[in-house]
Amino acid sequence: MQRIFAVTALLGAISISTAYAAPNSFFNGLPGSWSGSGRAYLARFGEVSADCRLAVSGAGTQIAMKGSCGMLVFSQPLGLTLKNAGGNRYIGTYTGSKTGPAKLEGILQGDRLIMTIKWGGLVNGDRTAQMVLERTGPNSLVQTVNDRVAGINRRTSSFAFRRQMDLAAH
Repeated sequence: MQRIFAVTALLGAISISTAYAAPNSFFNGLPGSWSGSGRAYLARFGEVSADCRLAVSGAGTQIAMKGSCGMLVFSQPLGLTLKNAGGNRYIGTYTGSKTGPAKLEGILQGDRLIMTIKWGGLVNGDRTAQMVLERTGPNSLVQTVNDRVAGINRRTSSFAFRRQMDLAAH
């Protein structure tokens, strides 16, 4: 009986240490140049397609993303800074909204970082939304924002990114 208890305790300790180590791995492998495309909802125009470019720096417990998204002659800068706030909690700032910097706070669940956005002003009639960053592979990432628009929960943006490989290295 004591042996079963000892094995159970050891397995529990291993899974606890793995759980605390896992959040840092979400940022590992992110630094570099990324490009993507997707759709965003704009109240004035409805659903629009856009292309994005991002430069990601940092690793371990914090990262910074800087870039822009746009279509034809329209371009919107965007930025994101995130850091691990202990365990599976993350905090940061999103820039790119016309209301100014927005606060981010969320938790890591597997390969998905699920965060609440607290806008600097009203966006779609309120000050909060949800952003999800999902690692879909070592060289792919999806960013989605869900918000309430006219009383209906909807996806207001979704962009799939791929790492730009350095062709000279291959």
